[in-house]
Parts: sequence; structure tokens; C-alpha cells
Amino acid sequence: MTSPPTDRVPTPQPRADRVDAEPLIVRCIAREVARRHGNAAALCRGLGFTPADLERIDFRVSYAQTGRVIQRAVQMLGDPHLGLRLGASFSLVSWGLCLVGMMASAGLHEALALALDFMPSTERFLHLRRHEEDGHLAAVAEPVYEENDEVARFLVEHAFAALTRACRFVVGPWHAPQRVELSAAAPLDPRGHERVFGCPVRFGCHADRLVFDRVDHPIATADALVARQCRHQLEQRAGAAAPSDLEAVIVRALRADLRSPPGMAAIAASINISERTLRRRLLDADLSYAGLLDQERMRRALALLSASSAPMARVAEQAGFSDARSLRRAIKRWTGRTPSALRRDEA
Repeated sequence: MTSPPTDRVPTPQPRADRVDAEPLIVRCIAREVARRHGNAAALCRGLGFTPADLERIDFRVSYAQTGRVIQRAVQMLGDPHLGLRLGASFSLVSWGLCLVGMMASAGLHEALALALDFMPSTERFLHLRRHEEDGHLAAVAEPVYEENDEVARFLVEHAFAALTRACRFVVGPWHAPQRVELSAAAPLDPRGHERVFGCPVRFGCHADRLVFDRVDHPIATADALVARQCRHQLEQRAGAAAPSDLEAVIVRALRADLRSPPGMAAIAASINISERTLRRRLLDADLSYAGLLDQERMRRALALLSASSAPMARVAEQAGFSDARSLRRAIKRWTGRTPSALRRDEA
């Protein structure tokens, strides 16, 4: 017997190499490794970025990169519960707009809903959802990727510890969850978990849950308009598309110097693969080095044309063209218009 046809479109599966997450966890880990070892360079080696990249405003990482950093850090520091400790001490301001939105929420339940939807530290790596049962509100965590138990444990413990810390900040230092349920096996000494959460912690459970009491504690800094504005901006940001980590590595290398861009061999060496492997991966992703270089030169040239009155020769040089004539031909190809026409429209 055949199944009836359906019009339902399958939900696209998330990609582990999609560079769409703020590097809050990676940055926090790098700083801890640097503090304890003096240098975090080994943590990032072969992943396409350096510790300095983590301090850039526009820098993003993928799950694949983050998971590798977590595994390396746990091994380097010998701490299987590193996520718990870093989550309990994370910088509150690193949550940015999400934290402001929590502070502007009317009560704890609204603040939790915002955090579960947009928690920046683990937003792309965990499915965080609300669950109500017997009047209690629980945050349930399910890893987006199930490839590594060590990484999943780090992310869950970090998310729950960070969420507990944020709730204490917006509600009051006295606040604590009712209980924590973790699927991981119990550590030799569970008292570290109980100190972080300030409540009983159960291990070996069927799901990872952070359970709160039924009281919707009011928040003193509530502002309904600000809360709506924060949610709106976070929703817009969440809908933005992102490149793969391979594309991001190449684009970052090209942007560093469009006048003398690194070749394929140099880029491949920076991520510890052969040039042949890099070419194959680009082909598999329907990308090309030449296409990405052309895209970046277009971005730089059009930005310079609209933002300044610099001579064409100077724009050409900064965008990586041999002369102004080559730039004019490229602009005509990209836009169908001349540089002077573009500048008139911007005036």
C-alpha cells in the first residue's frame, strides 16, 4: 500500500559548517586558555582564524569550528565540566541586546522566553524550548548536532549556567531554579553543579531541563516598548543568511589585502589542508576562488565609489585592479552602468 502524496516541504537540516554564530563561547574559551597557558594560538590552529579574529565585531564561527575548540580546550585544561564553569562566570554584557531585552521584560517568564529564542552564546547550537508542566516552567535543551557527547555536554552545561546567572541579574541575586535535570552521568563530586545552580541537580535523566518555579517574578527594569524593540531586532538578525566556514575563511583572507590577495596554496595552508582538497571543497560547494575574489572586489569598489569622491585610479588600486580602465569595465559588468552614473545617483 502506497502512502498518500503530501505537499509538505521537508525542513532543511542545519549545516555544521555554516558561519552564523557569534563567537562568544570560543572567545571565552580562548581567554581562559590564554590565562592558564599564556597563549591560545594552538586552540585555533588549522581552523581558519586566530585569537585576534575573535575580537572583531563582524566575526562569526560555525558549529564545526566551535566544537573543535571545545574539544581541544577540555583536553588542554583537563576540565570535563569547563562549560559549567565558564557559563557561571560569563560576562553579562556579552549577551548585548538579548540581555537588554530580558531586563525590559515584564517578568521572569517573558525574559526566559526571549533568552530561549535568542541566547547568543548557544543560539545556533542548541534547540532551547519552553515546557510547562504542573504549573512549572522548564527550559529544555536539545543539541542541534548529535555528533559528540563531550561537545553537547559543554553546550548544555554552559547554557544552563549562563541562563541561571542572567536570571539572577534581572530578577535578583537570591533567585535560583527549582532543580536541574541533566542527561549526562553524575560527576565524581556533584557539589560543583549544586553551587552553580543553587538547587538540586539530577544526573542520568532522559532530557536536559532547567526547571523554574511557577511564580512569574516581576522585573524592576521592565519597559514593554524596549522589550518589543529588542525582540524585533533580534528576529531580524536571526533571519540573516550566512556563508559556510570555508567561504568565510577565503573571504576573510581576500579582504585583508585585495591589492595582493593570497593564493589558493596559502589559504589552504592556513587551514591545514592541501590546495587540491581546497579546490575540491570549493567545487562541492559550488564556489570558486575567482568568483569570491570578484565578489569582494565588487563590494570594495562600490563601497568606495558611494562613500567618497576619490579618483578612479585610487579606487581601482584599493579594490585590487591594475588600472582605472579595468575597474570601469568591471563596474559596467556588475551593474550595467558607468561609475559616473552610480556616483550621480548617490549624490
